[in-house]
Amino acid sequence: MMRTSYWLLVGVLAGCGGGDNGSKPGPPSNPPPQPAQGLSIGLSDAPLDGVDRMVFQMHSLELIPEGHMGGHHGGSDSIVLDLSRHRVDMLAYQGEKAYQLLREHPLDSGRYQLRLHWTPGSADQGSFVEDGQGRHPLHADDPFLELGEVMIRSGEHHGYTLELDLRQGLHHDGEQYHFAHQGLRWVDDATMGHLLGSVEASWIADCEADNASLAGLGSRFTHVAYLYPEGTALEAMDDMAPTAEVDKVTPLATSWVRHDHQGDWVFAIGYLPAGRYQVGYSCLGHLDQPESNESAESGFALYRDGGPLVIDSGEEGGQHNRHHCGG
Repeated sequence: MMRTSYWLLVGVLAGCGGGDNGSKPGPPSNPPPQPAQGLSIGLSDAPLDGVDRMVFQMHSLELIPEGHMGGHHGGSDSIVLDLSRHRVDMLAYQGEKAYQLLREHPLDSGRYQLRLHWTPGSADQGSFVEDGQGRHPLHADDPFLELGEVMIRSGEHHGYTLELDLRQGLHHDGEQYHFAHQGLRWVDDATMGHLLGSVEASWIADCEADNASLAGLGSRFTHVAYLYPEGTALEAMDDMAPTAEVDKVTPLATSWVRHDHQGDWVFAIGYLPAGRYQVGYSCLGHLDQPESNESAESGFALYRDGGPLVIDSGEEGGQHNRHHCGG
């Protein structure tokens, strides 16, 4: 829910006496200060069911200066910023909400490789997941995330957001939670937009009717929107998985499709790089496991092609883009 603020400055200055009964203009208002040269980083998350909290205990941000030739290290020491005070419940920052991990940190001009270090769980320390069975340490293959490269230009401020699709990245093997580095998007805030989507109610009803024997616990269905690169045909739309099946494409992002307060079926995907995409829909999200490709025997399938869409960033990034599937 991108918050766009509209500022209205109303000055009422009245002067009297000295034979001048008219109003005198006040001094010109100063424009709001611009962020100093440097870097800001936000964290955001896609919705996740079955988990009450997913808390990242941050450790540090490593910025490695790069040389000007071939991207090799230029000889400068890495810059390490202590982030241990940041303990972030990712489920509190979904859609367009973002936790500000770094705010307007000054940096010299140049290219930097960024690596975000976090602390895996151990006993009651570090990162953890809470579900209906209690608190569980969060494990990972690597306790850091490679964010990629940023270019800091003289006199400019740069903002980025790390979007975590936990439906794809958080795995549970029945005993412990594991965080995999899939479903991550590192997005330049100046060139991204947000998707606000909706699905025709008849699609919801038809999908449930056509797949009545595949309903989940309590005869419930899990409705999900899947986002793919432009031109992905319905038969090529793969489920969530570490790697795609032959001739198929794994989704770039996913989102629950749910009733809003007006009774419409809606979904949202935040922080998408500007560009063209394709959207798919299924009511069988409860059968889609991120650890594996679902075979035909599982019953999972994308139900409808929701059509092409364009994400426009707007002039300064963060523009809302609406898309309706069906109808």
